[in-house]
Amino acid sequence: MTIKSMVCDLEIFYNGKYTKIKTMIDTGNLLREPITGTNVIVVEKNSLIDIVDKEILNNIKNIIQGKWLEDNNEKIHSYKFKIIPFTSLGNDNGLLIGFKPDYIKIYDETEALKDNVIIGIYDGRLSKSNLYTSLIGLEILNKEEIRTELNSFRR
Repeated sequence: MTIKSMVCDLEIFYNGKYTKIKTMIDTGNLLREPITGTNVIVVEKNSLIDIVDKEILNNIKNIIQGKWLEDNNEKIHSYKFKIIPFTSLGNDNGLLIGFKPDYIKIYDETEALKDNVIIGIYDGRLSKSNLYTSLIGLEILNKEEIRTELNSFRR
């Protein structure tokens, strides 16, 4: 197994816009939004420029710290952001903000639609070589779950 075999295309659709990025299948990504238990895909903020307001992306740290809310309440609330705590190597008490996309398309062996995920916005880089700009967990690729959600799109 090589790193290239663990990278696939991902499209994120949100409010009539979409972006296509490379994602790495990360067997260690078990991140979930704590209230709903929804799986989280971690995406570099720069990969979301086509679907998330640039001003919001430039103020991720301020939003998490509550410093950017007063003048921009309406803009921020339109995304219905969720706060996602995480732990990783070297970071015991991290926070991401995330939003629920309309749906995503995953292109690994086949094309699959999924609408029950959260996009966690990461304010940094995930790959030194730029081979991928997001991390997706194995649970999100569960084909049984994807088929069930795909049927709900057809109704």
